[in-house]
Amino acid sequence: MASGKLSPRQKMINMMYLVCRLLLEKKKSSEILNAFKTINASISKTNSVLDGKNETTYDALKAALEDPQQKQKAEIWLPKALKCKELSTDMVTYIEKMKQDLKKESDLKIEKGEESFKEDDLDASTRYMIEKKKGTDLYNKFKKYKQDILNVFRNSTEFDADLKERVMKDMESIERSLPIHLDVPASKPGKTSYTKDGPGWSQATFYMTPTLASVTILTKMQNDVKNSEAQMSDYCISQLGKVKLIYDKFAAIAAANTTYCMPGDEIEISAGVGAFNDQAKPIINIAGQNVALNADGMAVWKSTASGAAGAKEVPVRIQYTTPDGKVESKTMSIKYTIGTPSGAAVMLDKMNVFYIGLDNPVTISSGTGDDKTNVTASGGGIQLSKTAPGKYNVRVTSVGQSSITINADKKTTTYNFRVKRVPDPIATIGGKITSGKVKKGELAVQQGIVAVLQNFDFEAKFSVQSFDYIFIPKGEDLSSGTATGPAFPGRLVDQIKNCKPKDVFQFENIKVVGPDGQPRKIPGLGVTII
Repeated sequence: MASGKLSPRQKMINMMYLVCRLLLEKKKSSEILNAFKTINASISKTNSVLDGKNETTYDALKAALEDPQQKQKAEIWLPKALKCKELSTDMVTYIEKMKQDLKKESDLKIEKGEESFKEDDLDASTRYMIEKKKGTDLYNKFKKYKQDILNVFRNSTEFDADLKERVMKDMESIERSLPIHLDVPASKPGKTSYTKDGPGWSQATFYMTPTLASVTILTKMQNDVKNSEAQMSDYCISQLGKVKLIYDKFAAIAAANTTYCMPGDEIEISAGVGAFNDQAKPIINIAGQNVALNADGMAVWKSTASGAAGAKEVPVRIQYTTPDGKVESKTMSIKYTIGTPSGAAVMLDKMNVFYIGLDNPVTISSGTGDDKTNVTASGGGIQLSKTAPGKYNVRVTSVGQSSITINADKKTTTYNFRVKRVPDPIATIGGKITSGKVKKGELAVQQGIVAVLQNFDFEAKFSVQSFDYIFIPKGEDLSSGTATGPAFPGRLVDQIKNCKPKDVFQFENIKVVGPDGQPRKIPGLGVTII
């Protein structure tokens, strides 16, 4: 069956082959062949899961291009993620062709869309991968792929000195964690000795290996590529919140919370510098007094509307330092009008938009009194219900525009509002852990995936309907599964309990339902045990 001294791995595979031959005599060969098929099918399924996860990440990066607050960051990191995708796709395609060529070496036949080949052929892998040196070609291309995706970041000319230094350190860490392994077994006395290069790796991996086992090895290598792609794309999307952009264009900005108010209403003016950074050092003077900056780099001045009705002005002066050290200033006037206690008004109690699936409280008043004020609403599937004098609750069902019309004192006034969906939540583990490194003990006390809605003024909850999980133990084959509901299934709980440093858990295809009752798919997350 094979000559020469073989490694324990090769002996195990050959012994499985002998058992297979014995079972063939008893017409039970499928029991052995199905073991290889099961492993190959499992990895192929995981590869499909990774494809979906990676596409979700790319979609999130592309969506960031449409967000004015994230566009500049996305323009830096999306091209790098797409370059890694291109390199990975080329590598996966290359390996897929090798799988097909290897099957052809084993008399591949395709009938009615179904493949068949000599799955137990021991000579095909030796002939194709070793004698034709295809294994050495794969070894060299696989090593080059690893360096190419790292060089996407290492060779970038877009980073400033500080960011470049941080990215280089990150790449050192990522290089150690990428699942690109081409280890050649160490030589032992009395055993086969392999050279630490492509021919040695090919000999150790494919010599006298059944074709189906070799195909499974190649499928696992495709899985390593897709995992590496996922790691790089996750790194790119994580940088959207870490990039320190250097702005060279500044603009003084100032705005009031309203342009029309009634006596006694609060007037709030916010002033600052567009593209603010710590070096701009703005000095804000509003209504003749300097106002300190808050954590967001804005000065907020508050007063109460008073005096006679009519137009009012508040002077604002903003002084700041540009990146080149030049001091500039701008003076402007914020205008508003004090009205008389008549007519009608609509005030949103929380914000200037109605959200689908939520109670949107609204205050409506007019100078004629509540009992003489007629209120109607239309658009966006709006339903308006009165909860108290001057107090209403709005429920909407469709994205677009809605309006509230007030008829008071023989005057009709219509106010238009936007109707939006509640924004997507982010996925967390136990409501605390996001992507990154985590201690085993901290992960072990969490019970499942929790969808958290960040920076949103309303109380809105999302329930997790299902998610896919992948466990990637360091140096071992990965396993995957699907959970219904937010809780970790028992198998995953056991894997977390027994995990080791550098093991990786990924959670993808996370489906949630929010207040509007519509299912959504949100980006996943991944953690590495430290």
